[in-house]
Amino acid sequence: MKIKEILTLPNFFSFIRIFLVIPIFYYISLNENITALIYVVIAFITDGLDGFLARRLNQISELGKVLDPLADKICTTGGFVALSVFQGFPVWVTIIIISRDLIIAFGSVLLLGRNKVVFPSNYIGKVTVFLITVYAIIFLLGLEVLYTPLLIAVIFMLIISLFYYGKIFFNNLKNEQNA
Repeated sequence: MKIKEILTLPNFFSFIRIFLVIPIFYYISLNENITALIYVVIAFITDGLDGFLARRLNQISELGKVLDPLADKICTTGGFVALSVFQGFPVWVTIIIISRDLIIAFGSVLLLGRNKVVFPSNYIGKVTVFLITVYAIIFLLGLEVLYTPLLIAVIFMLIISLFYYGKIFFNNLKNEQNA
């Protein structure tokens, strides 16, 4: 991998998102939800910027394809663990979110090792991350009236995305066997 493929603006935004987990976790632990929310919004914006800029500047890289979803998973995991530990967020929801991310990450690593192909984030995954982020924001703001409807949407998208990624995984395994 060339240094110019690593040092891109989109990858910079992904690295920023990885490090944003620290202040997000910290401010959630202090119950300073508005400050935590500011960092969550910054993370959300950098998530959109990295993909947009990668396409716009023609800086799509293999590292970026790994870094973007990794940054999503790190931020999501850190944020929801902090919410569960410090603010009473349902642990079972955090476990489901982290389990889905671990399953997808395991499948991606397995396919990368076998096929040497990196699969970028997709629309269903982005919608799922968006809903998870909105759910975290709603929780941080204490808008209890929206908890149940958003929880249903989040669980639905977690299941759909898991099936979708599973389909990609098994299709790639099948294509490898047929090749």
